Amino acid sequence: MNEFIRNIPLHCLPLGSKEQIIVRTHEPAALPAALASENPEQVIAVQLLSLAADSESLNAWAAGLPVELVMADPATEFPLLYRHTPLLDQHPVRVVVPVRPGFFNAVKTAVALDFAVQLDVGQPDPALIEELAAVLKFYLHQSTVAQPIEYFQGALLGFYHEEPASLWAILDEDPQWLRYVADDGAESLNGRLAGAGIKTLAPDVELDVWIEQVLAMHEECRNCEFLRHCGGYFKWPRQDYDCAGVKRLFSELREAASELRRDIEAAPVSE
Repeated sequence: MNEFIRNIPLHCLPLGSKEQIIVRTHEPAALPAALASENPEQVIAVQLLSLAADSESLNAWAAGLPVELVMADPATEFPLLYRHTPLLDQHPVRVVVPVRPGFFNAVKTAVALDFAVQLDVGQPDPALIEELAAVLKFYLHQSTVAQPIEYFQGALLGFYHEEPASLWAILDEDPQWLRYVADDGAESLNGRLAGAGIKTLAPDVELDVWIEQVLAMHEECRNCEFLRHCGGYFKWPRQDYDCAGVKRLFSELREAASELRRDIEAAPVSE
């Protein structure tokens, strides 16, 4: 049976178990004391749910522990990223940016500050597809982008190496490994699968089986050239979602990977 990684609220500590956990909180200052009695090896990351909170207490704490900054409103909150840049001296830091109107500015600010980015992409409407296309162009062609922007980076590498990973894995929503513990202690699947009323398969079932039996049941998924890269991700929660826009983005990523491969193959080999 798998040992799940559980995303838990800070007030659920102490656990009294050895499972790996991601701890989330609105109050960063409470983390060092609350985690002092826990096995440091079981805490694999922390999530800060309020960009307005002061994260200074974490700057020199638990060096190397990944920190995730979860943004709620990208159009208004992106200036708050500046106050968290000292975290980068001791921690790998990623910003989760929801794909909502105006999110491109948040992505550009995060990348300029040297934060990695993960897009909480959902099921984007046509206007957001155009903003996603602009972000993709920025990621592919702006030389100053030194940090990954997911899911674009994971998908690009999948096309380049011809070893696709589905978005469920790239965006940390793999139902084989991840569980979410709500504030009331109730446990569910993680991310967009939480509360979806899906019958959970056996814990040791691999993601490919999830995709085959549960996540990509829609006929359009079955016949999609990008199934192995997407895994039915964009058919949740609405299975009638029109994937034309996201297929266009996948096509651009595939062409970018092919172009990159051609450039590398054509490059002279140094002695």
